[in-house]
Amino acid sequence: MELWKKQKKIGIAFVIFLTFMLLCTLISRVVYVSKLPQVTVSTPQRMAINHHVEADGIVHQGREYAVTALSGLRVKTVYANVGDRVEPSTLLFELDMEDLKTQIQERELEIKKLQLQTAAMEQNRYLDTQREGLEDTRAAEDYTRAEGKSEEALNRAKEDLDKAEDDYDTHTEKPVKTTSKAEREAQEAAYEAWARREAELKSALERAQASLSQNALKDPEVARTELEKAQTAYDEHLKKEVKKPDFAAEDQEKSAWKEKKQSLEDAVTSAERALEDAERSRTDNMLEAGRKVEDTSLPSNVDNTIEINQLEIQAMQTKLAAYQKALESGGQIYPEASGIVTRIQVSPGERIADGAAIVYADLESPMQFRTSITKEQKKYVNQGDMVQLDLGSSDQELPVDYVAENEVNPELYDVHMFLPDGIGTIGQSGSFQLDAQSDTFPCCIPITALYEDSNRRIFVYIVSERAGILGSELVAEMVYVRVLDQNNTYAALEEGLITRETEIIVHATEAIEDRDVIRYQE
Repeated sequence: MELWKKQKKIGIAFVIFLTFMLLCTLISRVVYVSKLPQVTVSTPQRMAINHHVEADGIVHQGREYAVTALSGLRVKTVYANVGDRVEPSTLLFELDMEDLKTQIQERELEIKKLQLQTAAMEQNRYLDTQREGLEDTRAAEDYTRAEGKSEEALNRAKEDLDKAEDDYDTHTEKPVKTTSKAEREAQEAAYEAWARREAELKSALERAQASLSQNALKDPEVARTELEKAQTAYDEHLKKEVKKPDFAAEDQEKSAWKEKKQSLEDAVTSAERALEDAERSRTDNMLEAGRKVEDTSLPSNVDNTIEINQLEIQAMQTKLAAYQKALESGGQIYPEASGIVTRIQVSPGERIADGAAIVYADLESPMQFRTSITKEQKKYVNQGDMVQLDLGSSDQELPVDYVAENEVNPELYDVHMFLPDGIGTIGQSGSFQLDAQSDTFPCCIPITALYEDSNRRIFVYIVSERAGILGSELVAEMVYVRVLDQNNTYAALEEGLITRETEIIVHATEAIEDRDVIRYQE
């Protein structure tokens, strides 16, 4: 019994503990949720984006006329002022007559100088033409002369070569006859044999003579007989004398013939070279003479100085005539029609610059309203669009007549509208308004839902769920989007990650970031 009571107390205590923990959890969740950012959400809508364009401007004159005068002339007096109403009889300004006369004298002197220079150039051109004709004639004559002289020299060289070849052929056809080597050797051998025999016989004779002297007393007959035999043999040998062969004259004649042959051969070679030189010289001379003929036949350098000077003289004479006309008019400048002076570009004592000296507006032509719009506004304003124009005293619906990029600032566009007759005055202020509606977009959200990161990319926060410590919780999820169109209130997005059911955060009670826990605004 006591054990059961004890277990009952433990169970009651555990229930009380669980109740306490649940109460603490609820209190913690309430405190946690109460501190979360509260957000307002919206789902995309199908709608068109409306654009309102408004710009202020000023009424300008419709048509302007320029009063021009010769640039460079000095102004003596200016009678007109900006805003003056002028008539064709109204004197606008007056030129300095003394300066005008000086300018005329200077122009006349410049024309005279240029005319003299041109006349000299024409004379020089004529002389150059004559000189070029003479050079052509002389070049042709030189070519003919060079051709004749070269041909003559070539013929002489050919004749010299023919003669040298004839002389050489004549000489070689009559060669010097000489003893052959074998014959020479045979004659020399015969002479040497005879000379040896002569020496032997002479030696025997001398021995016989000596023997006779030695044996004169003992045996003289035998010695005398031996001497007589020796003498007889020697004499008989001498009778058959073989003279020593001498080929010197023959060799000298042969040498002379060879020398003459070499000389004639050299003459042929020299004549051949002379012929080659003559042919080469003829080619070179004809080439040089031909090039001179070609050079003289080439057209002269193009020189349009005379023609340019004549054009300048004509232009200067035209300007001089204008100066003289201004002199005849007394240097007084008048407008051609009635109007109001809008701009004056001349001053007393100063010289007139190029362009308009005075500009005046034609009051009979329609006025123009001119304004400028931004590049973003230009998307919704085009030529021909109807706009509401408010000039204070009148409210008109008029078409846009002109839209173009501003010449000074490419971020702006100029807009012009012609006003009806009798509407507007020069300098009057006004404004125009235009409401343009885009096509219908399937995914449009409030502009307050758009954010931009540091890289200028556009994103939105959508509501999503995740599991948290205290259960399922809402978080803000960052999603990058592409804006197709927008105005001051709504933006049209490209469909994709964003659908018609997506809850998009359009407002938060405090700054939020990606994956921050949030709660719906109560």
